[in-house]
Amino acid sequence: MTTYRIEFGPAWPVPPITVDFTDRSAAARQVAEHAIPYLRPVLAEKGRPELADCFFHTDRALTGGQFMWLDLAGEKAARFCPARLTPTDLDPDICGDQNDDEVCDLDPGHDGDHCANVAVGWANRFARPAAGTPVTKSGVSA
Repeated sequence: MTTYRIEFGPAWPVPPITVDFTDRSAAARQVAEHAIPYLRPVLAEKGRPELADCFFHTDRALTGGQFMWLDLAGEKAARFCPARLTPTDLDPDICGDQNDDEVCDLDPGHDGDHCANVAVGWANRFARPAAGTPVTKSGVSA
């Protein structure tokens, strides 16, 4: 699986992007090129415009990422704008949304059951009466 949808933290005004991670270095550059124009004004407003000279870093499992800024000479570093990575090439009928809602959170205009192909066996909370057994207000009578 090489294509991932990247969603950035809600405090950061960066729209999601889908990126091919076959080459991780190229993918990190693509994410940075996409996000830095959105990050720059926010960082300037926070009084830290130098943080816009940053790079995108992911964990080894490609489940999360963040932007990192390093000042080796000054022995300083910062991490900001967390991101969630979701594989998008799992199944063409599933958009990658982890929530099984009626309306997709990740793909505007996509309606439907995200778990349409999943069979889940739920235990019935209430015992069903046998055919012909009278049912009372408190449950099944003997």
